[in-house]
Amino acid sequence: SAPHPQVLFYLPSAAMQQSVLVQTLIVRRGQVLLGRWRSGAFKGRLTGVLGQATAPPGGKLPSPEAAAVGICRQLLGPGVQVDPRRLRRRGSFTFEERDATSGAAQELGERYSEQQLVLRLGPEEANGGPDTFEPVATETFEPMGWFGQDDMPFHMMPQDDEVWYDDVLFGDKSLRGTFAFKGEELVEHSLEEVHPSEGLCGLGAGGGSSSSSTGDDEALLLHNPDCSKSRALREALVARGIKFAERRYLEDPLTLSELETLLARLQAGTRGGKLGADSLCRDAELVSGIRLSQIMSGGFFGGGAGEEAGRGTEDRLLEALALRPDLLQRPALVVGRRAALGRPSPEDALRLLDDE
Repeated sequence: SAPHPQVLFYLPSAAMQQSVLVQTLIVRRGQVLLGRWRSGAFKGRLTGVLGQATAPPGGKLPSPEAAAVGICRQLLGPGVQVDPRRLRRRGSFTFEERDATSGAAQELGERYSEQQLVLRLGPEEANGGPDTFEPVATETFEPMGWFGQDDMPFHMMPQDDEVWYDDVLFGDKSLRGTFAFKGEELVEHSLEEVHPSEGLCGLGAGGGSSSSSTGDDEALLLHNPDCSKSRALREALVARGIKFAERRYLEDPLTLSELETLLARLQAGTRGGKLGADSLCRDAELVSGIRLSQIMSGGFFGGGAGEEAGRGTEDRLLEALALRPDLLQRPALVVGRRAALGRPSPEDALRLLDDE
């Protein structure tokens, strides 16, 4: 098995040749958990659960999701167990430190990248039951509480946070951007929204943790060799002489972010584009149960009925599929930023190639 990634905080820049900064934003009932740094480049300031992971020399850089697990445990205490399958990628940022003498430049380097992940807690983790999410203060990081959109303490946070927090946390947008700092002052930035069909992770044969993903010119088959319809679509691709990558999703499951991207590409590849997350789930009883739960609770994230409750249903279904890849509808063919299911016949997916 791959070596467990070594999780470190604030390494000297010379030691950061292969590293990833990851911030996990943990949301409960529309509020985000923020903590105060007791040491390091951000001492005295508030952030989400932020840390850096590096791979051993010659080893592979961990995915942001894998890194977040160890970072959350080290900063919030060993009792906090974060499931990487529930994390959603929402930001991919590059930072430039223009003052080489600043603490951040000295400890993080003059240029570094940071991935933003969001974890939305469910009712069982937020209502004081046995599964309640309970962070504790550690030597490095002290949780300060849960903050909503109207009481965010931006004056105590890195200045870039005020630029993007609202869109990520309360607009559920995915963003890509660059930020330039001179000391603690943000002097320049650029930001763009990433369309759901593009996503922030590679939807390819190497999986979301791989740096390589399938190119837009190559088809990707999400394949289960035990499924007759999946085998039929594979045989049809071979018979046509189509070049394609193959991902056996039971052995290499899709991350939650990849499932979001797949759904958006299915919508783009469907006439009318009205597919919901239920189209990806093979278990009709699970779909019905989640819908009923949403009706009874008035929305998974406390958003009430209507549009907010609808988004909660989609979120819960995708999360269920991330936890149970065997429930994913199959097969699926992805071509560029469009996708289609190969059922009831392979032709339903092959039309993507005919439309090229």
